[in-house]
Amino acid sequence: MVQQPSLQHPVVLVVDDNPAIRDMVSWALELDGYEPAEAAEGQEALDWLHNAAREGRYPSVILLDLAMPGMDGLTFLAHLQEYRELYSSLFPGPSVVVITANIAASDVEKLGVERVIIKPFHVRDLLDTVRMLTC
Repeated sequence: MVQQPSLQHPVVLVVDDNPAIRDMVSWALELDGYEPAEAAEGQEALDWLHNAAREGRYPSVILLDLAMPGMDGLTFLAHLQEYRELYSSLFPGPSVVVITANIAASDVEKLGVERVIIKPFHVRDLLDTVRMLTC
């Protein structure tokens, strides 16, 4: 029996408290062939990840703002490590791209993420980064 190739688009989770940024990034991702999902803060993103794992839809990339009310991006990253350990046998860990306005160059390495994009950013640069991480 020949297995049919998957027609599903890679999922990209956008975690940002600014609805305008979430909408703009999600729109661009969708136009570029991705399936965007959105969360306004870290706890909502964790809840989304748990539901996605139950459904077998795991994000390829997480685009993460650091400064958010509720659970901020740094706290989310700590919880994401636990999540990766819990689901590592089922799904590959997602690549994480931090999108932030304020970060010192010395702090980038401490985050343990694949990329950091500084706001304001050009959507084309963001899409290039997502493409590189999903290939």
